[in-house]
Amino acid sequence: MAASAIHLKWFNPVHIEWAPGLLQTLQAPSPFFVLADPAAVPMAMEADLKSRWGEQCLFWIWQRSAHSSVEAAQQLAGHLWPLWSQHPQAALLAIGGGTTLDLAKIVRFQLSDPDAAPAAWRANKLPAAHQRHTLWCAPTTSGTGSEVTPWATLWDMDTPTPVKRSWSTPQGFADRTLIDPALTLSCPEQLTRDTALDTLAHALESIWNHHANDLTRPLAIQSAQLVLKTLPTLLHSPQDLDLRQQLSKASLLAGLAMSQTQTALAHALSYDLTLHEKLPHGHACAVWLNMAMDIAAAHSAQVRQDLEQIFACPLDQAQLQLATWLQRLGIEPRDLRQSPTGQQQLQQALGSARGRNFIGSAL
Repeated sequence: MAASAIHLKWFNPVHIEWAPGLLQTLQAPSPFFVLADPAAVPMAMEADLKSRWGEQCLFWIWQRSAHSSVEAAQQLAGHLWPLWSQHPQAALLAIGGGTTLDLAKIVRFQLSDPDAAPAAWRANKLPAAHQRHTLWCAPTTSGTGSEVTPWATLWDMDTPTPVKRSWSTPQGFADRTLIDPALTLSCPEQLTRDTALDTLAHALESIWNHHANDLTRPLAIQSAQLVLKTLPTLLHSPQDLDLRQQLSKASLLAGLAMSQTQTALAHALSYDLTLHEKLPHGHACAVWLNMAMDIAAAHSAQVRQDLEQIFACPLDQAQLQLATWLQRLGIEPRDLRQSPTGQQQLQQALGSARGRNFIGSAL
């Protein structure tokens, strides 16, 4: 009997460190600037970290924008690029959620012509005249995966309708990721839920994906299992560090899988909900998971096998189990296949960049 073919593809150069209290014991090989989200880093923590780091921490900059927008990136570049001109060897340590990490991944590329930056970002083209600065990421949520992926979300608000763009370059990976689950203890309940739903979406979308392989599938399966098991309990015990560690692990595993596969249909459909219904990103992804799961499972035996492993039950029961799990968290699954308008929206999403990663079809 001939052996089945194995298809493997992997590139992720991020140096990953993991430990509770990791920032307090940070060993910095070079001076650095800090970019921090004030909602995630209390003033007492700022004072403690500055005291521990001493002169290695050159500057502390607060990142207060709610969105990783072109305008926010411009403002941040206006602060950071002059500092880098004075201290070109300094690293940037970004401490925060997905918005903070994404902005750091964009502005770490210092362009020689600052006025050309917005056009370069919108076109997703890195000019030849740039300097790539060292970036360290310390996530304060368990969900975005930004700390181990090469791309960043960039919202363009200077249009009649806001446009979701992507800043993506092979050089976009952080150099170092510092995962300290204790940083997530300050996450409020809804943010904990929504970022964990984003983790689950990353895991499942890495499974029903044309780019899935024998390296990404085990990561995605374990991640999904951890979220399904951990999140409901954590929401009742938000200060349980062990549960926070389990969710941080799930986020990392899903992020690593997604860094190879990218996202798919649920993400393609999520952005309109975030724009028009103001749903948080994780919530906006989660409402489409049951529909995507049903479509994908009908098209791939491998997907069916992976889903049955995640839910430890036959596929029809897995569908019900996921819907019930989501509803208990306040998420009502949606299905576009029930109306002509919905079917048209689904077809448009399948034709998008993320939709083309999806292993199923609407027909």
